[in-house]
Amino acid sequence: MHENLFDELKRVLSIIEQYKKDIENLGSKKEGFKSVNKHIELAIQESEEATQKILDNIMDITALLNNSLQIVLKIDDDEIKKSLEENIKVSVNKLTETLTLLEFQDIVSQRLQKISNFISDVEKEILKILILFGIGRETSEKKKEELKEKLEELEWKKDVSQEDVDDILKQFGL
Repeated sequence: MHENLFDELKRVLSIIEQYKKDIENLGSKKEGFKSVNKHIELAIQESEEATQKILDNIMDITALLNNSLQIVLKIDDDEIKKSLEENIKVSVNKLTETLTLLEFQDIVSQRLQKISNFISDVEKEILKILILFGIGRETSEKKKEELKEKLEELEWKKDVSQEDVDDILKQFGL
C-alpha cells in the first residue's frame, strides 16, 4: 500500500514538474503566435490589394471595350461590324463573369480573419494560464495582487497587444 502511494506521489510530482516546464516554455511560443498572425494579416492585406487591382483593371477594360463597341457600330461593312461587335460583347461578358468570380476573395479574407482571431484567443487563454500559474507560485502578496489585476484586465480585453504579452512574460522573467 505504501509503495503504491509513494509511486503515485512520484508520478504526480513528475507531472507537476513537467507542467512547470511547459508553462515556462510558453514564453518562447509568443514569437510563433506573433509571426503567424503577422503572416495572416499580410495575406489578407495582399489579397485585398490584388483583388482591388483586378477589379480596377476589369472596370478599365470594360470601359475600353464599350468605347470600342461604339466605334465598331459606325463601321459600314456589316460582316466586319457584326464580327467585332460579337467579339466585344463576349469579352465584356467574360470580364463580368470574372468580376463575379472574385467573390471568393472576400470569403478567403473572412476565413483568414477568423483564423487570426482564433490564434489571438488561444494566445490570450495561454496568458491567463500563465498568470494563474504565477499567482499560485508567487510568495509576495504585492506581486500576487499585480498578477490578479493583470488577469482581470486581460479578462475584459477583446484583443491582447504584443505589449501586453511582453509585459506579462516579463513579470515571469521570460
